[in-house]
Amino acid sequence: MTASYLVELKDWGLHVRLQGTLSLEQRNAVARQVEAQCTALGARGIPWSGLVELDRFEADGFRPEIVVALMRLARRCGQLRCAVVMTNWDWASVMAEVMIAAGIDDQARIFVLAEVLHAGSKLAGELEGGPAAEFAGMDSAMAWVLNGGLVPLVSKAA
Repeated sequence: MTASYLVELKDWGLHVRLQGTLSLEQRNAVARQVEAQCTALGARGIPWSGLVELDRFEADGFRPEIVVALMRLARRCGQLRCAVVMTNWDWASVMAEVMIAAGIDDQARIFVLAEVLHAGSKLAGELEGGPAAEFAGMDSAMAWVLNGGLVPLVSKAA
């Protein structure tokens, strides 16, 4: 699998996609872009949402302190809620710990989804080759991003 990343602004907020094994340089570039986009979104002065996809993501030398700092920045810049979508339970556990450390477990949700083509998704055209094309059940994550609602919380017991 080719390693790639995407950081883009959407009308609803920030979309970040990390795919494959990213080098340290690539992860640093992602962090800089996320920081810049969060600052830009904060300057708009309106609340926004985030969607982070980890598609077969691997990171040798994972630095949770960088992710904690970015999550705290996003909150200060007006992020209301964030969905983190992945297919790996081990990464879900790591991300839950990071969310708790960042103090954003009240506004972030982790969605661990089956990696199956879901052609009937209502969101198939929403992100153009993005999450709906590759994750079954993405509708629930996007519903959280766009509307909030009732989704189980990350807990310290998890």
